[in-house]
Amino acid sequence: MIHYILFRTQSHATEDVSRVRQALVNVLPPDTPIKEEETRGYFDNPITVLTARLEKKAAEEYVKFLKSRLLEADLKELVKELPERVSDDCDFYLKLSKQDAYLGDIRLTYAEDVIAIRAKVAAYPARREAALKVLEEYFNDP
Repeated sequence: MIHYILFRTQSHATEDVSRVRQALVNVLPPDTPIKEEETRGYFDNPITVLTARLEKKAAEEYVKFLKSRLLEADLKELVKELPERVSDDCDFYLKLSKQDAYLGDIRLTYAEDVIAIRAKVAAYPARREAALKVLEEYFNDP
């Protein structure tokens, strides 16, 4: 089970906010609300932070959606890396390519310009090992 999933990305001064928003829309379920917050970078450059949140059932459905949309190679890599992607607090971390998302694809990335995802895994007891087991079941089931 998944308690919630948080999505976060940012649009720098050199990017078109509408395109970054579209990239985020492309990886979210339809009609998911997106919040925008204006902030400033280290050199006082404008940055727009875009966030979205999915709760309980929608979050669980999203994990199934994600599994169905990932390329087989990305899914295999994700399953292999699960131990590195889960924290002691039962958080699951993932980075999606913002560029690919804009084009309608969902691809894992290790870059910095990303759509960052953090999912709170419902594991009982709330331990990393239990969270790993939950995620392994999600991603390994046919």
